[in-house]
Amino acid sequence: MSSLRKGYDFFIVALAVIAGAMLAGVFVSIVYDVTVRVLGFQPPYWTSAVTEYALLFMTMLAAPWLVRGKGHVFVETIVGVLPSLGRYLAAKLVYILCICLCLLVAYFATLMGWDAYQRNDFDLRSIDMPTWILFAAIVAGLTLSALEFLRFLIGVDDMYSGRDPGQDGM
Repeated sequence: MSSLRKGYDFFIVALAVIAGAMLAGVFVSIVYDVTVRVLGFQPPYWTSAVTEYALLFMTMLAAPWLVRGKGHVFVETIVGVLPSLGRYLAAKLVYILCICLCLLVAYFATLMGWDAYQRNDFDLRSIDMPTWILFAAIVAGLTLSALEFLRFLIGVDDMYSGRDPGQDGM
């Protein structure tokens, strides 16, 4: 079981590293596009489409890692004034709600992606992308995020532990 957990942990970190590399690539491509445009040359036609696709993929690739690292935004105002049992129950309720919402959106993205796949639908821009791939990214990112919230729910970690209360939920 330990090797499975290590493999999963490596996978979550690898997805975040890929998202970071994509961010660097988007940065370089935008700087190149703007520089070429300012110099009076024709910029690459693909920069805008690749940037838009990358925004979706970066978000979905990094989401599980952000949940694990408690890097997502949340508010502790109400939880902070509750007694310890109330904090515990509120945390469990939040975890269940987050799991349900992630899986609900993933479910509908699965339905929409399957429909797009069956219709052979494409997102037509300067780069044609099969629409189902965009939905698959959402399904993967939110399903893995739900697994990360499940880790909180079963007690592997706690979303509220190991954080500086002065961080305002960040």
